[in-house]
Amino acid sequence: MKCSIKLVGVNVKLDGRLVLRDINLEINSSITAIIGPNGAGKTTLLRVIAGIVKPTSGYVNVCGMKASRASKLIAYVPAYLQVDPYATVEDVIKAYTYDIVNPVDPIEALEYIGYSSLAGRRFNTLSGGEHKLVLLAGALARRPRILLLDEPYSHLDLANQYKLSLILRREAEKGTIIVSTIHEPYYANIANNLVVMSSGLIVAYGAPSIVLSRELLEKIYGVEMIEVLVESNNLILPKLF
Repeated sequence: MKCSIKLVGVNVKLDGRLVLRDINLEINSSITAIIGPNGAGKTTLLRVIAGIVKPTSGYVNVCGMKASRASKLIAYVPAYLQVDPYATVEDVIKAYTYDIVNPVDPIEALEYIGYSSLAGRRFNTLSGGEHKLVLLAGALARRPRILLLDEPYSHLDLANQYKLSLILRREAEKGTIIVSTIHEPYYANIANNLVVMSSGLIVAYGAPSIVLSRELLEKIYGVEMIEVLVESNNLILPKLF
């Protein structure tokens, strides 16, 4: 069965504040990146798709069913996760797959992302970047149809940012739908589609090459940007000097 994600007229109110407003979005394949300033609603949108947050109004359809019923098809990696300080890396990966009938073995999952060396270590002894990679291994061990990632590039050095990009492309080629929030607009180029959010609204959606512009980023972030041409790729960066 071909999976897709569909949100129609979704509004979410948390603590009396409307954090998502009239979200209409359909995601059918490949990699979709979500960008926007802090507080734009990016994480809440991911959590709605994951079935963790219930819309105040509107509906969410994931692979032909309500998001809350599609949990076994979804893997969600939050930006931060509190874990038992005595848990091993394998414990964390197993916890990710507790409800899955035939998950990937933790060691195989670590090998898949190129980090079998972390096996046997306590999770609380790892660096922030290693935390991210172990959680990704746990998510992939679920064999998900949909992979939701909140700020996956944070805390990663350049080598691991590159490695993560390769892993995401490989998963997308296998047919996994990937939806990821990012803070650095230049990583939007890995995506096939880009969602731009501001104040709980989707203000732009489409291919990064079409959607991304200096004017749009200046408007939503409130800072002056410059365009830099790097090997035929147009990068938009904050003007620092």
